[in-house]
Amino acid sequence: MRKKVEIEIDDDLVQEAIRRYGLADAREAVHLALRTLLAEGGSGESDEEQYDEFSDLSVLDPHRGNRGG
Repeated sequence: MRKKVEIEIDDDLVQEAIRRYGLADAREAVHLALRTLLAEGGSGESDEEQYDEFSDLSVLDPHRGNRGG
């Protein structure tokens, strides 16, 4: 479920996240931050969760192409 809310947020931090991760806007930055925070909490998501454009956080890794094997 999506809900529209108004929040105050540090714009410098948002702009840095947008720049580092190639995000489109503040909405994507907040969504990424919340999903990352929840993933680190260890609660995990079931495989039955619906996929959306933000589900695969690995595509936002700025270093994914720089790893050697």
